[in-house]
Amino acid sequence: MAVSYARIYELLLKYVKDEKKAMECYDVVVEVIKEIEREAREGVKDDLRDELATKKDIALLEEKMNSMEERILRYVDNKFNQIKILILITLFAVIVLNPYAYEIVKAILK
Repeated sequence: MAVSYARIYELLLKYVKDEKKAMECYDVVVEVIKEIEREAREGVKDDLRDELATKKDIALLEEKMNSMEERILRYVDNKFNQIKILILITLFAVIVLNPYAYEIVKAILK
């Protein structure tokens, strides 16, 4: 806090002139300051609690990430299968359309 408690007491004593009344005012001011600090601290805690992720939020994100990973892996597997089929079709077309392919395949299989 910018103003120390001793400074507050000095100011109160200066303007009130009666030490007992100044002490009573000081106690009230200190209590009010502590209450304001407590409220500010609780407000900050509430704000942080709202901003921070809970275990439930983290579990939800983890579940979403796992489902996304599964979708990506399925997509990649499908693409690999499409490429394999395309390669087989291309090889079949080359073998069928090439007049010497039958002899080459026959030589390879021996």
